Amino acid sequence: MSLAGISGMRAAAGDLIEVARSLNAAEWQAPSAATGWSVHDVVSHVGCLLELLQAAVGGEDLPDSGIESVNDMMVAERRGWDTARTLNDVEKQLEQAITVFTPLQEPSMAAVETPMFDLGSYPLHAITDMFTFDMTTHLRYDILAPRGPINRQLPPLDETCLGPSVSWLLGGIAKMQPDLAGHLTAPLALHLIGPGARNLLIRAQAGNIFVDPLRSSDEAAATLRSSTGDFLAWSTARLPWRTLVTIEGDQSAATTFLDAINLI
Repeated sequence: MSLAGISGMRAAAGDLIEVARSLNAAEWQAPSAATGWSVHDVVSHVGCLLELLQAAVGGEDLPDSGIESVNDMMVAERRGWDTARTLNDVEKQLEQAITVFTPLQEPSMAAVETPMFDLGSYPLHAITDMFTFDMTTHLRYDILAPRGPINRQLPPLDETCLGPSVSWLLGGIAKMQPDLAGHLTAPLALHLIGPGARNLLIRAQAGNIFVDPLRSSDEAAATLRSSTGDFLAWSTARLPWRTLVTIEGDQSAATTFLDAINLI
């Protein structure tokens, strides 16, 4: 818990807006790597989700459906917006969201749990981690080449964006996929290397998954190693884990888990 998520949101949004401002008309309408969405749709989605979560923090009920259905519905409603209106909305929603979400980092609020659609319940401070992850991953893996259609050069990701993004995904391992524990047949050590590095033990007990800091006394059937940036891609099934993760130890236990993980 810290203001790292606020810093991450600002940095990730800055990168997204910088790229979006540089796009020509054809690039805005190019199919992104997010199935069924154009680049315009992906940028529009950011404004939609910022608006929706602000309303939820303000006490409004979230739609009673899965997050992916809600995303598709809101993006479809704004598909006719021109690019200037779309970008202006993202910038407006971002500044409003920073004001709304900053108090959620205070001790009196940060640990309060709130449901987030079908993703499980999370402490309020994690909302900013989610947005850092969402904007970072959509830009780097759905909009920009080589996976996406847009050729632009950005600096490598640093801890400002990677730290909160990794925190969001690690928190989701135990919550986003109710059946994932059934694919975790033995404890696994996960070493994430680079900015935002973590050393963790992932284990299952009584149908639940636990993700904890790795201790010297912990025993793991296999050790998984990956960069933190690659973790954003393979844990969300955007890129195949086999090209990004090295395994030492029980190949079967590691492969069973890695084949099943698909975070949002």
